Amino acid sequence: MTETDLTPLMRQYREIKQAYQDAILFFRVGDFYEMFYEDAEEASRLLSIALTSRDKFRADPVPLCGVPYHAATGYIAKLLKAGRTVALCDQVEDPKLAKGLVRREVMRLYTPGTLVDTELLPPTEPNFLVAIVRTAGHSQDPAFGLASLDVSTGEFWVQEFHGNRAQADLQDELARLDPREVVCPTGLGPDARGWLGHLRRTRFSAQDPSWFALPHAERSLREQFRVTSLEGFGCRGLTLSLQAAGAVLRYLRETQPTASLAHLRRLQVRRPGDAMHLDSVTVRNLELIRPLGDERTDATLLAVLDRTVSPMGSRLLREWIVRPLVQAGEIRARQDAVSALVRDLEARTAIRQGLKQVQDIARLNARIAVGVAGPRDLLALKASAAALPGIRSRLQGFHAGLLHELARSWDDLTDLRDVIERAILPDAPVSLRDGGVIRDGWDARLDELRAVCLDGKGWIARLEAQERERTGIDSLKVRFNQVFGYYIEVTKANLARVPPHYVRKQTLANAERFMTPDLKQLEERVTGAELKINALELELFDQLRSRLAEDTSRLDVMGRVVATLDVLAALADVAAGNKYVPPEIEEGGAISITDGRHPVIERMDLPGGFIPNDTRLDLLDNRLLLITGPNMAGKSTYLRQVALIVLMSQMGSFVPARAARIGLVDRIFTRVGASDNLAGGQSTFMVEMTETAQILNCATARSLILLDEIGRGTSTFDGLSIAWAVAEHIQDRGRLGARTLFATHYHEMTELASLREGIKNYTVAVRERDEEVLFLRKIVPGGADRSYGIHVARLAGLPAPVITRAREVLAQLEAGSSAESQARVRAAAAPSPDPLLPAPHPVIEEVRQMDLFSMTPLEALNRLADLQRRLEAEPPSPAPHA
Repeated sequence: MTETDLTPLMRQYREIKQAYQDAILFFRVGDFYEMFYEDAEEASRLLSIALTSRDKFRADPVPLCGVPYHAATGYIAKLLKAGRTVALCDQVEDPKLAKGLVRREVMRLYTPGTLVDTELLPPTEPNFLVAIVRTAGHSQDPAFGLASLDVSTGEFWVQEFHGNRAQADLQDELARLDPREVVCPTGLGPDARGWLGHLRRTRFSAQDPSWFALPHAERSLREQFRVTSLEGFGCRGLTLSLQAAGAVLRYLRETQPTASLAHLRRLQVRRPGDAMHLDSVTVRNLELIRPLGDERTDATLLAVLDRTVSPMGSRLLREWIVRPLVQAGEIRARQDAVSALVRDLEARTAIRQGLKQVQDIARLNARIAVGVAGPRDLLALKASAAALPGIRSRLQGFHAGLLHELARSWDDLTDLRDVIERAILPDAPVSLRDGGVIRDGWDARLDELRAVCLDGKGWIARLEAQERERTGIDSLKVRFNQVFGYYIEVTKANLARVPPHYVRKQTLANAERFMTPDLKQLEERVTGAELKINALELELFDQLRSRLAEDTSRLDVMGRVVATLDVLAALADVAAGNKYVPPEIEEGGAISITDGRHPVIERMDLPGGFIPNDTRLDLLDNRLLLITGPNMAGKSTYLRQVALIVLMSQMGSFVPARAARIGLVDRIFTRVGASDNLAGGQSTFMVEMTETAQILNCATARSLILLDEIGRGTSTFDGLSIAWAVAEHIQDRGRLGARTLFATHYHEMTELASLREGIKNYTVAVRERDEEVLFLRKIVPGGADRSYGIHVARLAGLPAPVITRAREVLAQLEAGSSAESQARVRAAAAPSPDPLLPAPHPVIEEVRQMDLFSMTPLEALNRLADLQRRLEAEPPSPAPHA
């Protein structure tokens, strides 16, 4: 179809679509948003709606699909979830007043990172739009600037990353933010797709590098915050992060051309050392926010602690979990507030009941500022403000420093509540266009128009009675519809009585419809008043919304105050309900936990209940605890519970223990579990070594390190050698000296405790009776001398003949291996190797490194059969050297 063949409407569509090639264009036509051409074909497939065509009688009809305008939000949500963006093109003039084609403009571009719509956002998760920029060129150690903005709340942060760890630290920060959209310059780096590939749910938007120009960025930010200098935000010298922040603002203005951004009032700076550093591996391994598997979505620390009653509180709690504090004073301030709330059950209950009435002030504030808040949003703000005085009255009874500070920052928002109460009807509809929003008495002009309209309708009722009496037609009716307006309807049986001045408008099967001069005059009066009422309500509502937008700073403060109180009260409720205790926070390095428990696993229905354990770590004699014991005995759970107790302590929470004393930790590192990175071309062992290298290169003496089964992904000799060397490196105070829990299946490593200072041996207690083994899940001093792998294999369901034969083979192998094992260990600690030590039998080493618990019964049977064949085929071994 040539351009000249197009109708005016289609030409208008094509012109607008030209600027939004990558988006699906929702084009308003009457009561529908319509899509054409490729957009229609794709949308009909993604939305499961019918695909039809426009001008279907032409040789080349235009593909068409559409959705009702009042239901557009749900369809937009589906398209966003499918990874598409949507350009919303509205009619910007009244079709009844338009001369010719109705004017249309794109009012919003819906992208994942720019949403403020309640229906499109998960209430308890942040929704970050971020921008990334790096130093020019591709040096070995580039620096990065990052800006992160949650448009739905106004939260705006910048930070920079320098040094040889800059890229890894940026990746960790992105993992914590979990952004929905990333804006970056084209050519960010040839390997950018690789190191940003862990952002699975993120849309990338590459822009021209000019978007990141510093002069434009600084000017744009100064205009946004109405300041002459950005140094008041602490941004001096942060060139890269300011460039990123400027790009974020530009992207927002490009995609939301009609939106006010009045709620973006401050820029905050994050710096290294402001919070405990948790890398992406640790966040995943400790299951802080999401579980490792899909079996139980509630098996996370967030799920245990999240007893918040507001979406704002839930989002802030998530922030506290992934950014624990590192300053003892700040931690104690939170802890004192939680303690006060724990002690006063009555006040805590009343506060939480009041908070349940408070809706998402932060996101309501953003919607008001952006100009998309509807009548129900304002009513939600009114209801929230109505609950604030009651909460404040309870809060003022506390003397804990942080609670007192919240009370001093409190704002009941009484004036905002009152103005909404006087302006908006309590049963106002969702859509402003439905009318019936503004109260009587708010505006004299509106009251007058309503009186005209009401009087006109009363006059119509009187007219009907008058005409019935004048004509003698008892069935005469005065009616209204959208097509013909007002009319008089007379049945066919009474047509002979119709007066001459009645003008026929429509003939029906059983009746006819008429108009009179008086009815026509009244219709114009009433209809005109109704149109004016709708237009005036739109105007008055917009004025009210603008008036409320002037108080975005107050709403921003109250959003943060309410969220903080909600989190503190939730932590108190969890502490009281789960029998948590307040940990002692120390500047020193000792970590002492009595009867510690895993906060997630203790909630599960375990046979015999959860078994608590003690922990003693410090920077002197107990720097590295070597933990041996059988698989399935609880070593990994123990490692994780210690890390979670430390993390909970530093976020200000009580902890699951009988007592705890926590020396501050700057970072928590974990190397637990095994997984291939097939997409990145890395084996299990390569992933293990990469994560271990990151720990050794980044940890400090103030870090807490958890290592589980280092070296199991390679041969026994290689694995033992690596695990031994790693333990020595961490234990050495001249190199690292960090507090470490090191779980291993290499029993030979228990010798380290007698060879190196600062290392202690612990094991999982086991009770044996006949051939039965009971794992007591209690961590006790000492080292394990057996792995109980065959017992685990029996529990896993291997056939009895396989288990019997495995015991026979193991007995033969153990008979000849103990002396060799001791010699190898002594040789590892010696300054030089002993060339006279015998080489270990390869079958012995293969059996040692077999992880029976991870093998299927068939795999174990095949492996044992293979080992048996090889042993039977070998000649007798020579006697060992003296």
